[in-house]
Amino acid sequence: MNLATTLRACKIGAEDSPWRKRYFIMQDYLDMAKQYGVGLVAITTEHDIERICECCDGLIIPGSGTNINPAYYGGQAEENPDGVDEYALDAKLIEYFVQHGKPIFGVCGGFQALNVYFGGTLTNVPVPGSHSKERDSYHEIDIVPGSFVYDVFGKERATVNTYHGMMLDRVADCFEVVATSTEDGIIEAIECKEKHIYAAEWHPEQSFHTGDPIEHKFFENFLSCCREAAKKQN
Repeated sequence: MNLATTLRACKIGAEDSPWRKRYFIMQDYLDMAKQYGVGLVAITTEHDIERICECCDGLIIPGSGTNINPAYYGGQAEENPDGVDEYALDAKLIEYFVQHGKPIFGVCGGFQALNVYFGGTLTNVPVPGSHSKERDSYHEIDIVPGSFVYDVFGKERATVNTYHGMMLDRVADCFEVVATSTEDGIIEAIECKEKHIYAAEWHPEQSFHTGDPIEHKFFENFLSCCREAAKKQN
């Protein structure tokens, strides 16, 4: 089985370094792929997407350090001095995988991208820093029974990590909200079972190097979903 994913932009080293601007994938996703024997295909440009994605059974849209330009969801356009527009590629990948009935799992920035793609909007977390501490930041979530989140934790409340400064404002019509932050009601997970789309605001992939290994089940369940979808297409 192969999963598609995207690289994310970052800066490393001195300002004048010729190697400063880079694109990367988190080690946790590589660890996940190795643990479950999955091929991980990094999509880097929009060119020849269809032929590349034909060999992929599902899509993981990872978190990002770059916010989606508000112009994509009806807000005032913001200029990015680095010219980084990760959502443009995310949107093309979402389009392909939805059209071909292949499952999608969005994480943090990917969670936000899915909501924007289907017509939802974003806004800033109301209390700066409340969900975006650099490390050891956790909070409780309330979980809807029968959801993909409940399938993992098996209970209506759990503790997850928290690293985001943006949040969902208006939820796209196709999504059901299946988890919210216990303390402030911020939307933490959405799903559209009909389209095989599942997304979380927190980072379950971090369970591969820290945190509760029960969250590995998010990826186990997603891979099972990809297998079932592939069988129906064959």
